[in-house]
Amino acid sequence: MYVETDFLIALVKEDDWLQESALRALEARDDIHTSVLAYAELLVMFYDREQAEYDIDVPRAVSNLLELVPIRPEAHEEAVLAAAAFLDEYQLTPFDALHAGMAAVRDGAVLSSEQDYETVGLDRLPLESYQTE
Repeated sequence: MYVETDFLIALVKEDDWLQESALRALEARDDIHTSVLAYAELLVMFYDREQAEYDIDVPRAVSNLLELVPIRPEAHEEAVLAAAAFLDEYQLTPFDALHAGMAAVRDGAVLSSEQDYETVGLDRLPLESYQTE
């Protein structure tokens, strides 16, 4: 059964009105999964910590959530784990963190004008190097 972000939020927030329902669903079903999109939305929520109602260890929370709610296809799980670490350690934006995570699990390189990718150890081929003179 595919779940979306409200399911993940219910599990991660200490006091969520849907938490008990989400936990019961996890007990009742063995086919719960989601996609990288739900985790992307969750990372956006974590990124905006100043307005958040709670303080969460992002890498730990994502790692724990992935145990309960895996991503299909599975190859994207590593990218989301890397993105959570990049978000937490390097303050990348959620989508830059996800792009960096995807690049890291593939070949470790990215073609981009965004210099933040170099700070996380990726090989960046500057997109601007393709400009004509």
